[in-house]
Amino acid sequence: MPEDLAATNKAVVRRLIDTWNSGDLEGMTRFWAPDMVHHGRDGAPLPGAEVAAEMGRFMRAFPDLRLTVHSLVAEGDLVATRLTVEGTHRGEYLGLPPTGRRVSCALLGQLRVVDGAVVEHWGVADGLYLLEQLGLLPEGFLQATA
Repeated sequence: MPEDLAATNKAVVRRLIDTWNSGDLEGMTRFWAPDMVHHGRDGAPLPGAEVAAEMGRFMRAFPDLRLTVHSLVAEGDLVATRLTVEGTHRGEYLGLPPTGRRVSCALLGQLRVVDGAVVEHWGVADGLYLLEQLGLLPEGFLQATA
């Protein structure tokens, strides 16, 4: 039974990613439980409505945004993801007007899925690399600090 649950939860996450790639934010939120919570880097939980608003801003800034799945690993109600996000900066983001630059960064996440809905999400993006690609950090900044 646990293997079936893991496979089912991986399929939910895969459909969620496919919906993201179609640009359907509203459709994506249908995979979230009404009280879904995202846990940010600082540990402070964000309710799903705030996450959806931030994702909407990001999708408007990078309208061709696509996630590429490198791995999905599941155990019980948890699904771990290793993804790459790519897109073109076509709208304002972090106060920066569109640059037309193509960006790509790694995303690692973990989602807890209960009864076919995401109830919790933890995620880490390579945000510094994204900022460097947008020109908000000096080119080579990350290599100089490594």
